[in-house]
Amino acid sequence: MKTRALFTLNALFLSLLVFNSTADAQEQEVPKLEIGVQYSPLSINLPVFGGTETALGFGGRVTYNFNNYFAVEAEGNLFPSDLSSRYTTGGASEQLQAGLKAGKRWKRFGLFAKARPGLVSFGDTVRPELVTISGTTVTQFQHERKTHFSMDVGGVLEFYPSRRMLVRFDAGDTIIRYGAHDESFFGTSPSVFRVGPEVQHNFQFTGGIGFRFGEGSGDGDSSPGPFAAGERVRRFEAGIQFSSLALRLPSDGSRFTDRGSGTEAGGGLRFGVNATNDLAFEVEGNFYPRKRYGIDTAVGGYPSQLQAGVKYGRRFERFGVFGKARPGLVHFSRVEEVTGYDPVVFGSQTFFFPNFRSVSKTYFSMDLGGVFEFYPSKRLLTRFDVGDTMIHYPDRDNPTTFTGTPPLRLPAELRHNLQVTAGLGFRF
Repeated sequence: MKTRALFTLNALFLSLLVFNSTADAQEQEVPKLEIGVQYSPLSINLPVFGGTETALGFGGRVTYNFNNYFAVEAEGNLFPSDLSSRYTTGGASEQLQAGLKAGKRWKRFGLFAKARPGLVSFGDTVRPELVTISGTTVTQFQHERKTHFSMDVGGVLEFYPSRRMLVRFDAGDTIIRYGAHDESFFGTSPSVFRVGPEVQHNFQFTGGIGFRFGEGSGDGDSSPGPFAAGERVRRFEAGIQFSSLALRLPSDGSRFTDRGSGTEAGGGLRFGVNATNDLAFEVEGNFYPRKRYGIDTAVGGYPSQLQAGVKYGRRFERFGVFGKARPGLVHFSRVEEVTGYDPVVFGSQTFFFPNFRSVSKTYFSMDLGGVFEFYPSKRLLTRFDVGDTMIHYPDRDNPTTFTGTPPLRLPAELRHNLQVTAGLGFRF
């Protein structure tokens, strides 16, 4: 029902644009070809088991503009993060979408709707098989790639720092249809049964830049940028952003090797003060709405983040490049803290079983990285941040069962976490 409604709204929107495009023949026509790059977190709502996993990826896009209102485009994304292996999803994944973009383009920005069918492929899914070993029937799992049909329906917001350059943000519903597949049941005797098709809706955000080629009416870009040489930028900035944090998990006591990472997707607000054209002081807060479950003495619940520090670099007419250093805090709303151990004797061996209580935990963090800004106008900016958010986890009690005495403590750890942010800002 939701999918049908989205298609209906897009069809009505495209019909209105047909009439609108014939009434505005005096506009300069945009160059025909666009090539872009982007980063794209995809929040995957898992079938069967439920829950959500976020895959952080990057890719490229090619667009052909028929006119200022209609375009066809193809986009491919690679998600290298290793998702948990399941019956329909798992491992690294790839995405290909191709379809129609239609909307309205103004001098400094454009608003569009998109409808793009395609495919999403997962590189490490599992398929159960029943085998007989020494007269006993057991379930074995074969690893394989699975590819599913998808439909990307949503909106596009573009900004134009110049005639040849654009900054683009996409937000929409990537609908994935999982086909019929086998699953296993572990009861008194193992069995394999067939599960029918299932459709899941998945939020996807994309931020990137593009470059235009080819002819168009009024071709060329001789107009000055929003900032003349030496002109002072406005002092205050306020912005909103979407942020993805690839959270590398600290040790959990069961093993001291790397536990991998889990990407959190969220958003927040930013406020800055420009001391000069090159130096700014800023504070940023982000909230990540996916709740982390399980017994973990370091991370859990809803993550949130606050960073404050300096940004320093060089600002040009249409864009700026900066470095940033921002200490701060990362907070987890529900962490399982060990309150003590109960000794239990089995035979001649003493086992220590931990007791837990739920608390919130806050850790020191440091955000180091780079900032890229593009300026459609003197008051408006678009911004991309890429950096390393380092989180310091202090030493803590071991959450696992131990033999002998005393129970071990987990040492303090410093974890490096890739963070990518894309957003809009307003100067005043």
